[in-house]
Amino acid sequence: MADTLHLTLPPTSSCLPDLRRSVAGSLEGVDEEVVADVLLALDEAVSNAIRHGSRAGDPVLVSVRSDGGWIEMTVHDRGPTPRLPRLPAEPPPAMETGGRGLWLILQLVDEVRLQRIGEGTRLVMRRQVSARVDSLVGPDGGG
Repeated sequence: MADTLHLTLPPTSSCLPDLRRSVAGSLEGVDEEVVADVLLALDEAVSNAIRHGSRAGDPVLVSVRSDGGWIEMTVHDRGPTPRLPRLPAEPPPAMETGGRGLWLILQLVDEVRLQRIGEGTRLVMRRQVSARVDSLVGPDGGG
């Protein structure tokens, strides 16, 4: 059976600690490393939604759904956003002052989808609950 948490957040970074507590509480029993990845990805996604997508003062809608095999996180802002952001293929240059949020999210989760919804953006992220393949070590110590 899947559990879903729905949150409506004000467009201010002061909501982030409560977001992390609520989501961590809803993922009780999930491996700590997976929860840490989920919380950091959500923190980046909601921060981006607040900074870039909630300039009109509208709330940010967040949902987190876990079915035991996958955790799906959705962050939806209402804009106005001039254009849909692109998912980066590589990290931004070292001296760049921004642009790391989406790249970091891509490192933390298994699937990412960006969608235009009206004038806003919806970001859907999925993370497997089990260990990620690229972090497994074989019996001989190799990957």
